[in-house]
Amino acid sequence: MKTFSLLIAVVAAVAIIAYPVITSAQAAWYPIDPTNEPHVQELGAWAVSEHVKQAHDGLKFSRVRSGEEQSDAGVKYHLVMEALNGDGKRGRYEAFLVEQVRSSTRTLISFSPAK
Repeated sequence: MKTFSLLIAVVAAVAIIAYPVITSAQAAWYPIDPTNEPHVQELGAWAVSEHVKQAHDGLKFSRVRSGEEQSDAGVKYHLVMEALNGDGKRGRYEAFLVEQVRSSTRTLISFSPAK
């Protein structure tokens, strides 16, 4: 009985330690090629548009330069884009967004100048 209890405790400990590794927060990111994906360019334009609605800074979308996606409950995107500011100067920006295909909704998680 003592051995069985010890075995149960070890299995429980392993499960607790391994759980974070298999949760969606740890899902892998996969690179995407924005030049061959019109949908990715559309997402970039949408992200800039949503940012402008919130910040009122007049950015104008140019193109998505690179990106990666993560499949979870919906698809999470990390996009690096070029946009023109109010002075017409080109800048690099990054956005994180989630697209729910089933409900046809998008949510902008963050938008900031790229590092």
